[in-house]
Amino acid sequence: MLRVIRWEAGRVTAGGRELVQRGARLWIDCTPDAETLAFLGATFGFHPLALEDCAHEDQRPKYEPYPESLFCVVHRVAPTPDDTDLRSHELHAFLTAEAVVTVHRVPLAELDRVFARCAEEPALLERGPDFALYLVHDAMTDVHFALADALTEEVEELADLASQPDGVAPDEDLLPRIVAARRTHGLLRRRLAPQREVFAGLARPGQPLVREATAIYFRNVVDHTVRLAEEIDTSRDLLASAMDAYLSRTNNRLSGLTARLTLVATIFLPLNFVAGFFGMNLQIVPPRIAVPLVLSVVAVMPLALWAFFRRRRWV
Repeated sequence: MLRVIRWEAGRVTAGGRELVQRGARLWIDCTPDAETLAFLGATFGFHPLALEDCAHEDQRPKYEPYPESLFCVVHRVAPTPDDTDLRSHELHAFLTAEAVVTVHRVPLAELDRVFARCAEEPALLERGPDFALYLVHDAMTDVHFALADALTEEVEELADLASQPDGVAPDEDLLPRIVAARRTHGLLRRRLAPQREVFAGLARPGQPLVREATAIYFRNVVDHTVRLAEEIDTSRDLLASAMDAYLSRTNNRLSGLTARLTLVATIFLPLNFVAGFFGMNLQIVPPRIAVPLVLSVVAVMPLALWAFFRRRRWV
């Protein structure tokens, strides 16, 4: 897939590879197949290492300037189609003085909306390819706030559930939910936090391919990324507290159960001795005395032990 928007004399033309021309103001959006990457390398002279990164996913967010272009990688985290997990999708982008090239394997809704908007509003591309790149990065950054807010709400609920009194049994799904939230937090932090460096590089003063007027907008994206990182870090602290509270409640319940079992064993230990002693086949005590005596001891001893435990505040 390769689609092109070409701006010329205040007019925008949408099409395919036939519109690509060195020196024209372009936005090229494509998938990283070998033929397309070879075409981009031959047309724009992109560095082979950058093209190789486009061909292989699982790249870390990064910003790499070259003599006549710059290359950056950002991530878009989105739910899976069944909404049971999160997946990270990469967007690779090249920026030159006259063109922006975006490369991705899967459709990105935010990019599609910006692409369609630029095709309908020539004034956007008139502001330069760097501004088009800003629009894409801004849209892909802002969409992560919904994920961060959902994670924060889930973590706060888990923290409340984990902080219930010790006498209340924790929900059976509490631990799996905490583990799932930690996995979500790890993915968001691993993919989104490093993107601050990418946008900071694009917003850096004196960047030859990003005009100062556009760098101001990139600084706004940096601010959004910092806010995302702070919200994710807050969720990490709450998750740690929720896990500690859950483990503490579990240990307290286990300790209480062990104490109760110990008390029961302590009560029955002397009863076993009495029953074993008087159960021997010996004519030591006449039966008419032994039976009432044993029953009295069996009845009084547990009550005496229970009263002793209560007095010592063990129960």
